[in-house]
This record gives sequence, structure tokens and C-alpha cells, in this order.
Amino acid sequence: MDEDVARIEELLREPLRTSGFHLESVKAVAAGPRRTLTVVVDLDESSTEAMSMDKIAESSRLVGDTLDEVEIFRDKPYQLEVTSPGATRKLECPRHFKRVLGRRLEITTKKDSFKLDLADVGENSISGTDPASREKRTVSLPDIVKAQVELKFR
Repeated sequence: MDEDVARIEELLREPLRTSGFHLESVKAVAAGPRRTLTVVVDLDESSTEAMSMDKIAESSRLVGDTLDEVEIFRDKPYQLEVTSPGATRKLECPRHFKRVLGRRLEITTKKDSFKLDLADVGENSISGTDPASREKRTVSLPDIVKAQVELKFR
């Protein structure tokens, strides 16, 4: 099944990229005769808009159409799930942070926890304004233990 996943990633990466999406991950699970293929898709890093239902539908069609053309899982039936990383995903690499530019983050470093209004993302650091102190702050990515977007409920 691992070779199927690697092949699926290879098949999907370019068509998704060309359409403005980024392939986050592919996971296949088999339980007896049942198989589930979960494809996690995000918008590319140039976009800070949310992954809407319309975008999920568009990426689902693209994934489904691409996979309909090839034999996977030795042509055994499978359930396809196409989803996005979600609002609560952990931010771990520059690409994740670029997707949430302008948003307020909850950050835990090796030394402390704080909030940051994200303004800039570099290869090895992020920077923005601490809303409590209103001071500019730069944080090295290797120092971040956990980072997530602060969710606001209306």
C-alpha cells in the first residue's frame, strides 16, 4: 500500500499545483476488504484565503478525475476522502505560516507562550506584533514548539 501512496502523491502533485492547490498528504488505510484513501489539499502558499467548500469541491473533482485514469489498490474498491488541513492545524513550516499571514497566532516557544499578529515569514523565522505589548517580535522557527491560528467565534 505504501507504493500506491507514493504513486498517488506523484500523480496528484502536479495537477493540483497547476490548479493553485498544494498536496499536503496522502494516507491509505485498509481494514479487511475496505480501503480508504484520504487526500489532504490546501491552497498554495501565495493565497491567504480560507479553503472554502467550493475549493474543496474543485480539488475533489481534480483528485477524482486524476485517480479514475489509473489503477490503484490493484483495482479493489476504495473510498476517497478529500479534505483540507483545517483551521486548527499545527503550523510547522514556512509554507504553513505564509498561508496565515495577517492572522493572530498562539505561539509556544521553548521559553514562553504569547500571541503574535503575523506580518512576515522568512525561511527560518516569523515576525509580527505582540498584541499585548504592541512590540515587534521575531521568532526563530526552530524555537517554536507549537503554533496555531487563534480562532475567533462570532
